[in-house]
Amino acid sequence: MLSGEIDQNLLSGNQGDRHLITYAPEITLAMYRELASHLEQVDGVNVELVWQGDREFNYLGSQIGGLYLTYPANCQNQQDLIEKILNHYGNWQ
Repeated sequence: MLSGEIDQNLLSGNQGDRHLITYAPEITLAMYRELASHLEQVDGVNVELVWQGDREFNYLGSQIGGLYLTYPANCQNQQDLIEKILNHYGNWQ
């Protein structure tokens, strides 16, 4: 799978499946919060921020390690919109 494309296998699951989305390079806490706000405007999408797993605090790093994304399966219009929003914030996987 290329960066910036939703894996079709992820869409074949139930609506309750959570998919981890991360960015490389990392984006800041504020950008993750803005991203979550944009994604949650899409019908049926739920976003949960995931804390960074590092034990040591790094002022230059992000406090957020990624986000869990839940969305309805088999809805191409929503999938396209989700991909556009994710791509706007950088390279994700």
